[in-house]
Amino acid sequence: MRLNRILYISMFFLSLAFIYFFGGKVPYMFFYTVVILPFISFLYAGAVYFRLKVVQRVDRAVAVKGDKINLTVTISNRGLLLYPYVKVKFGGEEAVFGQQIEPKSFSVPPFSSKSFDFELNCNYRGSFEIGVKSVEIQDFLGIFKLSRRNLSPVFVDVYPKIVHIDTFRLNVDYVSEAHSVLNSRQEDMSTILDVRKYAYGDSLKKVHWKLTAKVNDLMVKNFHSTSVASATLLVDLKRNPYSAKNNVIIEDKLIEAAVAVLYYCINNWISVNLAYYDGGLVSVEATDAATFDNAYRLLAKAGFNHNIDIKDILDLYLKDNSYRTNIVIFTSNVDYSLYHGIYKSKFSGHEVSLIYVSPEELTGVRLDEAYDVLSFVPEIGVKAYKINISDDIKTVLESGGS
Repeated sequence: MRLNRILYISMFFLSLAFIYFFGGKVPYMFFYTVVILPFISFLYAGAVYFRLKVVQRVDRAVAVKGDKINLTVTISNRGLLLYPYVKVKFGGEEAVFGQQIEPKSFSVPPFSSKSFDFELNCNYRGSFEIGVKSVEIQDFLGIFKLSRRNLSPVFVDVYPKIVHIDTFRLNVDYVSEAHSVLNSRQEDMSTILDVRKYAYGDSLKKVHWKLTAKVNDLMVKNFHSTSVASATLLVDLKRNPYSAKNNVIIEDKLIEAAVAVLYYCINNWISVNLAYYDGGLVSVEATDAATFDNAYRLLAKAGFNHNIDIKDILDLYLKDNSYRTNIVIFTSNVDYSLYHGIYKSKFSGHEVSLIYVSPEELTGVRLDEAYDVLSFVPEIGVKAYKINISDDIKTVLESGGS
């Protein structure tokens, strides 16, 4: 386009020189033609701009990570005018799908259309906008360019892959008690399961007074629970400060780990309380296949769009839930403040597991604070799992943590 403009300007000054040196009808006709042509060319491009029709569709709006979807884009010419220079740019979620589609340049004859078919790999979970980003139209002189943004984007929801894990360490005693509180179910007071030391949140009705007097320390009785086990999965949806593509990869890994533990719990009759922050603390209970599907969809579409630290979300959860339970934390942001929150949770009687998705392989930056916390938490009885981007989630989660 720059060359065309240079050529036109050169032609304009050449026509002026033609008039100056020769005069007459022919030089003036040549000059007026050079002057008028850009206006006609611009009006022509404007007509194309308003008459152009773009239609795009996908074969399905919902996919699972690893699937392929088919995108079809059709550019139609509904009039008598030739569309000489059309360029279609594709984008939307450029970090995910943009690099799979190259821009297309072409012309469209009258009363015809051009169609393009693309097969796209769904490499990461999330809700994505795909397809045509904009259409550029040039006039037939090649000196003007009109750009038209696509106002009808196509959206695709990519659900996370479900990783099947065979084992994951949870404290069944704590879980059963928590679920009893959640569902107001009673324990079988006639059957003592075991005896342990008192922890914050225990009912005084469960204190074994005779043994307490004997050992000079508060001891409580664990009774056989008639309810199923349960656990709380606390998912950190804080926005990460990395590039768009790196954020998508980290978020995908984090959600995939959460879904793996969620699916394991449901398959083993462990009721789950899924908790995350979205303008406030949101809790979703999953107890069977139907409620698992609901939690699964929520995690698939969850947006990482707030700046609240996971430690503050943990504090909110502890404030609203006083019963002792398992708390499994999923985060890619580990610092000393989170360690203090975990310490408080642990010594309030909760069983805590920390699942950390490390961005180090993507950023090339070692986060010493995260390494320190991961080395400290096992000393207070917290199971820590570090998942690198290249790690197999099943292998890490089945390892039992450090």
